[in-house]
Amino acid sequence: MEIHENIPEFLLAYLSGQADIEQEKLAKQWLDYPENAELFRQLTQINSLVSDLGMLNRFDVQKGRQQVLHKYKANRVKVVLSWIQRVAAILFIPVLLSGVWFFLKQNELSKELNVLTVNQEVITQPGTKSHLFLPDSTEVWLNSSSVLHFPSVFRGNERRISLQGEAIFKVFKNKQKPFIVSTSAMDIEAVGTEFNVSSYSGDLKLSTTLAEGKVKITDKADASKVIFLNPGKQVTYNTSNKTYKTENVRVEDVIAWRDGILIFNETPFYEVVAKLGRWFNADIQISDKEIANYRFTGTFTSESLDQVLDLLTMSTPITYTSSKREILSDKTYSKQEIKIWCKPTRKLIKKEKI
Repeated sequence: MEIHENIPEFLLAYLSGQADIEQEKLAKQWLDYPENAELFRQLTQINSLVSDLGMLNRFDVQKGRQQVLHKYKANRVKVVLSWIQRVAAILFIPVLLSGVWFFLKQNELSKELNVLTVNQEVITQPGTKSHLFLPDSTEVWLNSSSVLHFPSVFRGNERRISLQGEAIFKVFKNKQKPFIVSTSAMDIEAVGTEFNVSSYSGDLKLSTTLAEGKVKITDKADASKVIFLNPGKQVTYNTSNKTYKTENVRVEDVIAWRDGILIFNETPFYEVVAKLGRWFNADIQISDKEIANYRFTGTFTSESLDQVLDLLTMSTPITYTSSKREILSDKTYSKQEIKIWCKPTRKLIKKEKI
């Protein structure tokens, strides 16, 4: 092959049939990677095509013209057409070689040939969300205050990533290479599935909610603890007592944050506060422990933080104070600090709905 930027020498020798024992060994080791089989097939085709074009390029035009004149009277139409095809083939050589060059450059052979795998990190700041695709075409929605780590290329027999925070995964189906989300407490394994994972550092509860497909959950501290989850189910891990709980949930409520909607259904107030703090990039603290386990049901769509707090004071037994945001030395704004406590004149009841 004449175009070989970023292609290892041992592979070039192997393709041309001139590899020595060591080069042949290296080439076979490279071919052991399943990801390289299709690329090698394409390279073989290109190598064969370029070789054929080289033969065309060495075609003796003068000799060919004499042969054409000699056979002209016997088969005029056939010869003329053959001549046109030969000329077209010769003229096509530089165009096709340019196409081969473009193909090699566009497919980033340095990555595909197992030269280097880069670990990547995506971080969403408080109050923001992100939407992205992983190298295997898995679609991800990353919630605020989250961190996602994944490789630039999935090697080996699995697709493993790590998550701190919350994300929805719509997994690209590949039965030969399971997709695994690694969190602080558990590994969630899927093949072709859509599910939500919430695993924020400092949260009392971590959860996995399945929208479609099937997932396998394995405890990282005890691999014998395995849970298989079906659609419409949620498994919750309590970081305090190290226990798991599986229950039916409204999946559309859990994943509504993807569409900018926060839905709470009998949610403990300490969880409500944590979600609102991340959603609005605010420091919200519960000063009265009496309301930490208060159950709240409500839906917020386009409201501002101040509007949400005002709605809470009208529909729940809480009141609050709020500080103004200040401009810091680096020209950014400080977080809004909010303190919540129970209204002294109102009796605490189980829940409120708005």
